[in-house]
Amino acid sequence: MKTRILLFIALCMGLAGTACAASLMQPDGIPDRFIGASNAPSTLIVYSSPTCPPCIRFEEQVLPLIKSRYVDSGRLRVSVRPTMNNAVDGAILLIADAGGLMRRDATLARFREKRSEIMAAKDREKLLREVAAQSGVDRAAYDRAMKNSDHQRALQRLTDQAYNDFDIKGTPSFFLDGVKIKYDGTINSFARVLDQAPRR
Repeated sequence: MKTRILLFIALCMGLAGTACAASLMQPDGIPDRFIGASNAPSTLIVYSSPTCPPCIRFEEQVLPLIKSRYVDSGRLRVSVRPTMNNAVDGAILLIADAGGLMRRDATLARFREKRSEIMAAKDREKLLREVAAQSGVDRAAYDRAMKNSDHQRALQRLTDQAYNDFDIKGTPSFFLDGVKIKYDGTINSFARVLDQAPRR
């Protein structure tokens, strides 16, 4: 058994630019929320933080194209994993989850729209509370979310795993079928691989 484990580690370490599929598909702390068919032949893992401008551009401009071209056709499933690069990221992610799964995406979109205002605000908490209230998260729910230490730790574990185990250098970062993708800011980064992949 020990020999098998050592062989597996050696194989993983020898794959430049890749993350071991087994470990990549085992997110620490926060389970994946996939869009797309569970039996899609390809899987895209995205590490994204809510205050990162390139992440916002990806989620607003590129991800919809990926959905319409590859997800809706059953060729791809996608998980956008929440990543904390600063304290505001953490607060936004806690608030978004406090509003419930049905409201989560809309809440994150509202925060993305207010990103510049939030980062420049002298009283960030006041603005965070205002956006939270617009998303249906009242003062009591906001306070509970900020005190949810278990969820905070889970988000931190997921972030630490990305940076420490999968060697991401920042957000957004992408793994397509376990291979780290060099992102050029357009759908072409993914099309170059997906358009050549065999369909099932």
